[in-house]
Amino acid sequence: MTPRLFSRPLVFAAATLFAFTAVFASACSSSGSSSSSVKQRGVVVSNASASESATSGNNGEIYFTIENTNAAVDILFSAAVAQSFAKSASVHEAGSSSGAAATSMTDVTSVKIPANGTVTFEPGGYHVMLTGLAAPLKAGQKFDLNLGFMNAGIIKVTVTVKAS
Repeated sequence: MTPRLFSRPLVFAAATLFAFTAVFASACSSSGSSSSSVKQRGVVVSNASASESATSGNNGEIYFTIENTNAAVDILFSAAVAQSFAKSASVHEAGSSSGAAATSMTDVTSVKIPANGTVTFEPGGYHVMLTGLAAPLKAGQKFDLNLGFMNAGIIKVTVTVKAS
């Protein structure tokens, strides 16, 4: 029998620890990196942005690029924002069935970032979905997003809202 790399209790404990750390970090500090990219333990997150939302919209999407400069795969397993900003942030993937015009979204539990590779979160693909926004997103607004990686740890980036 081949041993599993991670047991369910270990993954649950890591996710729980990340959630508490993300909420605590957001509550204690409103400063993220104001540069267009953040590098930590060989993982670079760059160009984090969201589009402004309609005045009545309470959802939003965040896009960015993740580059892994390490020789080993890393795994993005969580995303979080301050609960005073949005009720939840989760990784989704948009796609369509073969031949279907409608796009569907699915929750994604993790995204593999290949060794010496790049994954782009963009419209029609991976994105972080914000639900239950406290207020619509406005052009020029900035907010913090915490991304949890298996190897690189929690990377805090500043997201800039762009005009639609």
